[in-house]
Amino acid sequence: MHTEILEKRLKGAVITALEPRLASDSDALIWNARKPARRARLIVRAACAADVAEAVRFAAENDLTVSPRGGGHQFTGIAAQADMVIDLGALDAMQLDVEARTARVGPAVTNARMAAALERHGLAFPLGHCGSVPMSGYLLGGGVGWNSAEWGFACFSVTAVEVVLADGRTVTATAVDNADVFWAARGAGPEFFGVVTAYHLALQPARKAISTAIRVYPGSSVEAVAEWAETVMAEAPARVEFTAKVTPASDGPVIAAIATVFAETDAEACAIHAALGQGAPEALQVIGPMPTPFGALYEATDPSMPAGHRYAVDTVWSDARFGEVLGRVVDSMARAPSEASMALVVLRSNAVETPAGAAFSCHGRVFGALYAIWEDEAADAANIGWLRAAIDGVAPLCTGAYVGEADLDRPHRALRTLAPEAAARLAQLRAVRDPDSLFLRHRRQKAVAAE
Repeated sequence: MHTEILEKRLKGAVITALEPRLASDSDALIWNARKPARRARLIVRAACAADVAEAVRFAAENDLTVSPRGGGHQFTGIAAQADMVIDLGALDAMQLDVEARTARVGPAVTNARMAAALERHGLAFPLGHCGSVPMSGYLLGGGVGWNSAEWGFACFSVTAVEVVLADGRTVTATAVDNADVFWAARGAGPEFFGVVTAYHLALQPARKAISTAIRVYPGSSVEAVAEWAETVMAEAPARVEFTAKVTPASDGPVIAAIATVFAETDAEACAIHAALGQGAPEALQVIGPMPTPFGALYEATDPSMPAGHRYAVDTVWSDARFGEVLGRVVDSMARAPSEASMALVVLRSNAVETPAGAAFSCHGRVFGALYAIWEDEAADAANIGWLRAAIDGVAPLCTGAYVGEADLDRPHRALRTLAPEAAARLAQLRAVRDPDSLFLRHRRQKAVAAE
């Protein structure tokens, strides 16, 4: 494998197995402190889209598997497990057309950076809940973002993608041109058969009065909290995002009922919060309502995901009653081995209808994400075991999982990330667009080994 040939073709850099830093640089690709056992043989730090195409062609010529890396936030570390990792960190251009309400963004543009740019121009987008996550994996996985009940899942605001395919060609895919690629790029997640080098997005007018109220309850109040949530959310406008954050504590789990309202005026926000508070159970503590523009939302959520910790994460979609799902999550949290762990259970009673024209095909009125978070490597087995047992406990109520935060390391997963018809179509498209499994073979080999 003559990597010097590749180096001459690139504006960016190549890190090979001949360099002592390959192992540490491969680990640094992954945000999670729990690193995958398999490391890349070659890291290409692309400086531009042309570098991506050159790297893919080189990989195909040398029978190397490929994985693109945007921010390395998928908790199973899939970005660093192929033979060649193409690091897209330098592809962070962002162009806004304020009048047309459109944007063209590189895969490395983060939620927080985009939020700040949009806010300056009175625009918005259903950005992800973690500010440091970039567009790459977030949009490929579907994008369960802020105010998604009103604005929809983020992938449905993608109007075009610029993609390097397995044969090294660069295409622009829309609903009309390369429509099969466009369909897959919106929700296929890590099973996508190419590298997206730019996204074209439709933007929304910004909500001028975003505010949040938090009510804190003991876990024993789960039934009362769930009944209240079902009642008020049945009448609430779609621009209300209702999340129950469940955390462990020495005297039992704690539920923080968080209602974020995306309103046009302060008066409207106050009226909505007042309606949401009707019939609320007596809380241990009430915080707000308080103004929470996007910057404040990220300041509030980031401490729950501390850098340098070890993570195992899985998700669920469900059409069951909110109380059924929340109750099982609270029960599981009582057994969490780490007090840093948490769960988010979102009630989407007023969610807009999800379009069918994309690979993203698993969703429900309730969304849940369970995070095992710890620091000591010796506690890996206990925390991963707890997470999987917790998911098994709620799985009978569920319709699937969200691929963006699914436990993809788990053999024989019970919860699918794609509807059966979407999975079948994606497999057919991969056979045509990536017949040698350039982008997926390493994960298939891992799955076989696990069996």
